[in-house]
Amino acid sequence: MSDGKDTVNVEVSSGLVKPIIEAKIQAAIISELGRDPQVLIEAIVKQALSAKTNEKGNESQSSYENKYTFLEAMVRSTIREEARKAVEELMADNRDKIRTEIKKRLQSERGASRIASAVVNGIAESMQSKYLTTVKVAFQTPEE
Repeated sequence: MSDGKDTVNVEVSSGLVKPIIEAKIQAAIISELGRDPQVLIEAIVKQALSAKTNEKGNESQSSYENKYTFLEAMVRSTIREEARKAVEELMADNRDKIRTEIKKRLQSERGASRIASAVVNGIAESMQSKYLTTVKVAFQTPEE
């Protein structure tokens, strides 16, 4: 008994179809690019450098964090790293001068007053805590 709907199934292996489809896609891309790979390269580079990223240069899942282009993020990161290195080098080159200035400030009347004020304020704040507070203060004269 036939219901009037004859069905024919034809199976074609993916190994046969895949290369044909890939070749057609590649041909379409090449013809759209005018057979000049430089056009494709320029488009890819432009897209990669202008992609929106977070401040670390990574694309975040949150569009709110993607404020910078990749190029902006990399430039900012590089400049910050170089600035950090320059400051560290300056500090290392002037370590003795910095240490002398810090000692001078701490030993001045105003510096001592600020240290004492910070200690007193810290103790007062900790005394207001509901937890047990223990304070030990010791003074030692420098040995000559």
